[in-house]
Parts: sequence; structure tokens; C-alpha cells
Amino acid sequence: MLNVVLFSGGRGSGALTRQLVTRGGVSLTVAINGYDDGASTGEVRRFLGDSLGPSDFRKNASRLATELRTASPDLIALLDARLPAGIDAGAAIERLEQAQLQDPRVADALRAFVDEYRRAGSGFVFADCSLGNLVFAGLYLRAGRDFNLAVDEYCRLVGLPVGLIENVTDGRDAHLVALDAAGRLLHSEEAIVDARRHNTIASIFLIDNPLSETDASAIASRGEDAAVEELDRRRAELAVNPRLRAKIAAADVIIYAPGTQHSSLFPSYMTPGLSEAIASNLRAIKLLVTNIQTDAEITGSTAVDLIDRALYYLNLRAASAVPTPCLITHYLLNEPGRAETTPYVPLGPIESLEDPRLVRIGAYEDGVTGRHDAGRILGPYLDALLAPRRQPRMAVLLHDAGSSNKVAQTLLEMVRGGVESQPIEITVFCLAPSELDPSFLQRLPFGVRAVANSAAFLEAVRDGAYDYVGLFESSGMYRGEDLVALASHLTVGRLDAVWGSRRLSVRDIEDSYRLRYEKSTLLGAVSYLGSHILSLAYLLLYGRYISDTLSAVRAVRAADALGAGIDVTHKRINQHLLASLLRRRADLLELPVQFVPLSPEKVKRTSALDGLQSLLTIVALRLKRAAAPAPPRAGVVAQSAAERAVAPSRE
Repeated sequence: MLNVVLFSGGRGSGALTRQLVTRGGVSLTVAINGYDDGASTGEVRRFLGDSLGPSDFRKNASRLATELRTASPDLIALLDARLPAGIDAGAAIERLEQAQLQDPRVADALRAFVDEYRRAGSGFVFADCSLGNLVFAGLYLRAGRDFNLAVDEYCRLVGLPVGLIENVTDGRDAHLVALDAAGRLLHSEEAIVDARRHNTIASIFLIDNPLSETDASAIASRGEDAAVEELDRRRAELAVNPRLRAKIAAADVIIYAPGTQHSSLFPSYMTPGLSEAIASNLRAIKLLVTNIQTDAEITGSTAVDLIDRALYYLNLRAASAVPTPCLITHYLLNEPGRAETTPYVPLGPIESLEDPRLVRIGAYEDGVTGRHDAGRILGPYLDALLAPRRQPRMAVLLHDAGSSNKVAQTLLEMVRGGVESQPIEITVFCLAPSELDPSFLQRLPFGVRAVANSAAFLEAVRDGAYDYVGLFESSGMYRGEDLVALASHLTVGRLDAVWGSRRLSVRDIEDSYRLRYEKSTLLGAVSYLGSHILSLAYLLLYGRYISDTLSAVRAVRAADALGAGIDVTHKRINQHLLASLLRRRADLLELPVQFVPLSPEKVKRTSALDGLQSLLTIVALRLKRAAAPAPPRAGVVAQSAAERAVAPSRE
């Protein structure tokens, strides 16, 4: 199960919510704040006196219940209904009593609200009031004025599992205010999002009590610096919802959704303890999705501005300095790629973003609706994370051993090298002169099979659908531990080949030359020069320097071994493999390997003639394929979905 936490507002993330809640294998949590104070939500808050606003919780509950079909359409319609604009209190109470007949749970909540209304004896403006907000108010009263418990009860009312919708904070009351770019005070959330004004918000604040007109005027008259100081003094004491903190810790994906930034999203980020909880989860993918079209409260802002402000508030208005990659791993910015009269949010100075690896730019809009295409945004990440994870499989051929004891030594070295701890499934195939002890083979942490020849090996590779082939000379000159090291680099799935290089192990190769050519300095010099000529040939013909072209420790994709067109134990197999790899610009990594110099009397070594034939083969293969189109790059074809999702790109 994939755990996803989505920071949302009321309606701005509807497309993302629908994609996530209906996707199999996804466990969703929608995190919302309750600072709305406009329209009937503001009236409910004023009436109750100590409650956050219910409207965004109600809207999300209705949307999710509709998608999941956990409540009847009639119940959802009832909760979303609004009382008439000109209704008086008496007619409103009569309407509420009629609504109580439709559902016993609604009836109980509305009775709690009506009882409190009559007990308080204070006015309530019922005009254009959402019935669901009044039901929520009744649940709040029944819950002993515990806001988060009321959220749970409202979810139960519409059949949603408790915890699908979470309040960002522990439920204590707080009120949102802001200063605009001119230093003017916007003393309510309603004023911040007022569509009749094109606000440029400088900073937002969460304060403990709503500002009266007198307080607001006094603060506004003091000047910007004094206003900031006073609003900070009135800061609400908040904490992150403990249940949400636990879900963030377990999240595989954390999404900062688009929406009304300064009211629905940025205030959530300001919750003390939230950024620490997010940053503590080092494993999760964390996506920030910027707006497509502009709102009144982000007038003049670019996508880069929204990123900067999100980080500013996640760091509690720069009071902390959490590393950005711990908070956001990917920025998703929309670029329509066409001239539009619609007020799209421009990209802004992308080059100012410190790390380009975090940036994703694409056409994320669903048509020309101004709404996000959730499939384009979330699909690559969800597909990658939900895809079955299969360990890569590698077939290793041990050749030129000369004796079964040398094969056994190689197998033991692989065990000592930690082969069983590597996230790759290895099967070893042996071209051995005699059978190995069955009891010894049973104790090994990998399978071992004998094959008669390399053709039988390749047939087994093809039939077994192996991902990689390892070729290892088991004569005693190479260490089995190095074969494990090569295999470990193949587990990420990006590399096409890992090549063992004796030349990178400087002391070993020098010892080898001294042992073999101690009686003939001239032949040693020719051999030394010849090996460099082979390396330079690849540099000249392919633009890639291969330090050890004659290595007998190497691992390549199975397709390369199967398509080599030559016996994989042939003395010039390396040239065929390298020609194929370098021609298509494959990802090849060279690693130093230990080399044990043995006397030429004990093992067959590469001669000067062999070196000359290898050089001619390099040139011939390059000329033969010079005019042929390059095949698809294996590193890209086989790249995992997870890598594609997190790879830097401008889509």
C-alpha cells in the first residue's frame, strides 16, 4: 500500500484528490487547515467563539464521499444545500427542523446547534448559510468543542473512514491575517482572498483571536514594522496534529497541492513542527504543484515566486533553515506552450532555483480548463512506486578455470564478498572440467549449474530471461569478490555494463608486468605500449577511453551478450561487446579489480599477436557499423519507471 499525504484547500486540488482516492493501492490522507472565515463559515466561527472554520472540511468530505459512493446523493445534496439568501431566523429554524426528518444523525447534530442557538440568545445570520456548516457546528458541540473529533464525526456521517481527512493542527483556534506589499493590513482570511481586490501579499500571520475593527485600525496605523511586531506578539500557540505527524512519517508521497495559496496552503505550512515532521521522512517523494492560472491573492506572482513562498512558510517565515530537498523533492511547473489571453501563472526566473534537479516543467493542464491533469502530474510517480519490484537477475559464466578447485575458490570468494546481501539474483554457470561436490553446492547462497559450452550458457540465459550476464575468468588471476562488486552496481538498473579494470589497480598490474617480463624488458615495453594503443583506439574511434580492453571480469546486459555474434569465451569477445556498447553510447562503468600475476607457464596469457588482432577487430567493427543507425540506447529503454519519475527533465 502506497501512503500519500496531500496538503489541500477546499476545491483547488479536486483533480488530484479524485486521482488518488480512486487509485488502487493508494492510502490517502487529505490535510486541511480551518482558517476560513468568510460567508457562513465566518458566521459559524463567530457564533461558536472558539472553533476553526468547517467549510473546507465539508467540501472535501462531500467530494470524497461522492467519488467513493459512501453516502447517498440525497444526503450529500442536503449537506451542501444553502438556506435562502433572505431567510429570517424563524424560517431558518423551521427549515432545520424539516431537514432533521431526513437523517437521524443530521437531526441530532442540528438539534445540538439549535439548542445552543436558543441557549445563547445571540443573533445568527442564517441567510445563505450552508446546512453542512450547521451540522458540523452541532457535531463540534456534541464532541465537547473538540474540533478534530468533530472532523472525524463529520467523516463518519458521510461514510468516509476516519483519518482520510485530517486537520493540520491539533485543533486549537487561530485566525489568519496578512500584510500586503504596501504594508496594509488584511485583517481576515476573507479579505485576503477577496476576488474584488488584486492583493499582493507580503506576509501572513496566525493570531490567537480575531481582530476587532478598532484593533485592526490601531495596528494598521502603526506602520509596517510595528504591525509585524504586534501580529507576532498575538501569535496563536499551535502544534501539528499528532495523527497527521505519524502519517507524514509513514508517507511514500507528500504532495503540496495547488489552490488558494495564502489562505488554503501557506497557513498549513506554518504549523509549528510540520516542517520537521516532513523533513524527518527522508524516503518520501515530495511534490510541489504550482498553480496554472492566477488568483486574486497571487496577483503578479510567478511559479518560482510560489515555490519561494512555500519554502519561506515551511521554514516558519525564515525562522528555521531546513534543507530544501528535505521538504520538496520536485517542483512541478505548468507551461502551456502556447500564447494565451487567459491569465496563466508565468514560470518566472527558473534559473534562480538553486538545484535544477528538482525542477519539472510540462503541460500539466487538462485541456484549456485551468485545472490540472492529475494523470500527467501523478501518473509517473504512482506507476513507479506501485509497480511490482523485481530483483534484477544475473547469469555468471565461470570459464577457463582449468580445475574444479579453482571454480570452488571463486564461488567461496563470492560468498566472502557478500553476494547474498546484494539485491540481485545471481546464478552461476560453470565450464568446469569435472563435477563439483553436490553437498558443497547445496550450502551456497546461489544456484550453480554446469554447462557444456558457451552456446548452452547463452541458451540458458535466453530461456531464463536474465537481465545481465557476467563473464569471469576463473583461472586464479581474478578475485571472486570483484565479481560481487560489479554486480552491486547493476542493481540500480541504469548501467549497461560494469567493466573490471586491472589498469586501475596500479600495483597489481605493475607486479604482473614484472613477473611475466622479468627476462625480457623489450617485450614488456611492447606489451605495455600495446595495451595503451588499444585504449587509445577506442578513444579515437568512439570518443571513450577504456583503460583495460582485455579484462576478463565484466558484466553486460544480457541482450548485449546474446547479440555479440561470437562465442562469449572467445579471446576477442571484449572487442565485440565494447563496440556494441560504445556505438550506442551506453552507460559503462569501469571499476578497479584485483589481479594476481601468475606465471605464463601456469596460465595462457595475451600475446603480442593477440593484441594486434584485437586492434584490427576494433577498427573493423567500427568501419563495419559506421553507416548503420544506432539502436535504441539500452540504458534508456531499460530505465525503470521510478528513475524516469525522478530524473531531471523539462517535459
